Amino acid sequence: MSKTLRILTCLAVVGLSTPAQAQEQEQMTLQKPSIESFINYIWEVSPAIAESEARVIAAEAARQAASKWQYNPEIEFEVEDVDGEDKTKTLGISQTIDWSGKFLSSGKTALFELQAVEADRDEIRQDTALNVLSALTDYRTAKDIYNLAVERSGLMERFASLAKKGFKAGDIDQSEKNLAQLALSEALIVQADAETTLAESKQLLDSSIGFPLEKGFALPKLPEALPKLPEALDEDQILMALPHLRAMRSRKDAAKAIITGARKDRLSDPTIGITGGQDAGADMIGFSVSVPLNIFNTYGAEVDQAKADALAEAKAGQNASYSARTRLKSAQRSYQLSRKAWVNWQENGAQALAEQTDILDRKFKVGDLSATDYLVQIEQALDTQVAAEDLHAKVWRSWFAWLGASGTINQWIQNSGE
Repeated sequence: MSKTLRILTCLAVVGLSTPAQAQEQEQMTLQKPSIESFINYIWEVSPAIAESEARVIAAEAARQAASKWQYNPEIEFEVEDVDGEDKTKTLGISQTIDWSGKFLSSGKTALFELQAVEADRDEIRQDTALNVLSALTDYRTAKDIYNLAVERSGLMERFASLAKKGFKAGDIDQSEKNLAQLALSEALIVQADAETTLAESKQLLDSSIGFPLEKGFALPKLPEALPKLPEALDEDQILMALPHLRAMRSRKDAAKAIITGARKDRLSDPTIGITGGQDAGADMIGFSVSVPLNIFNTYGAEVDQAKADALAEAKAGQNASYSARTRLKSAQRSYQLSRKAWVNWQENGAQALAEQTDILDRKFKVGDLSATDYLVQIEQALDTQVAAEDLHAKVWRSWFAWLGASGTINQWIQNSGE
């Protein structure tokens, strides 16, 4: 092989930055939003979170309405004028009395429902952050892998071009020339696939954010150091604080309160009225009491329905609690394993890959390695680097899964810049 072929091939291994990549890197350098500011911005502008906030406001208004007296007083004024007789004029006022305290029961139910909606809002905030961070991880990984694919294509294109010249000069044979051309074809296929994956990951990132970011908005970078799990975990305390379990407990309490309300609905509320005025010229005053008779509808079915709903909510809560505990343990184990694999790669594999690249470079320069062997081993090194990028993304995805299972996403976001 000619000296020129060797030198240019080795230079291609190092990789060259395009002007577009340099400009993008400059932008990322000039604008480095923290994860906390990035997520806070999304929380402030996200339509989904705005919707959840509106539902909280509506639930608070419903609580206030349900906590008020159910019955307002009624006033009645009557005038009767018959020819040849004195006018009859009466004024009456009546009030239905909430004898069993129905408004207290409905207010309690509405309070639990408000707490459930607030927990739903907290879960939406948490899920939004987790989805965005996971999508951001996938996008950054897809971008790094695409850059590696571009480097691979550039390397193989130069190698194929120089292989043609080397073949004409008699430095390499036909099989090595064909191998270089096949390697280029494969590299272009890999690059096209990586570009498609990058476009899809960007679309998923935009979708997870839920609204278009301002032009020129720089995306944050994940911390360099992988976080560590807490040494001691109180599973019961973690589960108690999870938003979706809090919501289910509140709905279970609301269902119990509805049972009480349904029982109170079976008790009739009396209406008391007082009437005064003149009847045919004579002063008069009257007092009345009326009580509905629950004969045709005893409201017993409503109580049975409320009991069944409360039982369903209780069982759903038990099932959700078991699933949450299982998810927590699984997420913990998954992150421990993936983090261990990444640490092992950093301590051993990363250094070995760098050393292997240098060794191949030196061997190729002095002619101890054929073009075919060099090409195969360089491709293997690039494939290993892609696998490392995938592993790094997997570690972060498992970390975000842990944050979701433990409900500690807010704490991590606040401390992510430390």
